[in-house]
Amino acid sequence: MPQQPTVLIVDDELGPRESLRVILQPTYRVLMATEGERALYLVEHEPVDVVLLDLRLPGLSGLQVLEKIAVLKPAIKVIVVTGSDPYGMDLELVKVRAFDYIPKPYNVLHLRKTVKRAVAHQAQ
Repeated sequence: MPQQPTVLIVDDELGPRESLRVILQPTYRVLMATEGERALYLVEHEPVDVVLLDLRLPGLSGLQVLEKIAVLKPAIKVIVVTGSDPYGMDLELVKVRAFDYIPKPYNVLHLRKTVKRAVAHQAQ
């Protein structure tokens, strides 16, 4: 039996983190981190396929985490899921490095389809 794809949720807020976990389990193995340093540790030590990443995090910013994942494990697909201003300068970097961008509040069906597409793209 093939192993379930692993999704890492990186968000410092309990509500969004837990709602994403409930939406994605049991289809995916779900890991969670509340800050960037922990997320990077998990990326290095676990078989992560997709990262759902908030931009506003304590410590390392989401953009810093995005950049570091691109260097450490470029095959991992990062989907930015954030309530941050999508029209700021940060969006250009997100477009270059991220697989996709989903604004909060998100549509559950759209989120599931985007994660499924990222997993399929990662497996190629």
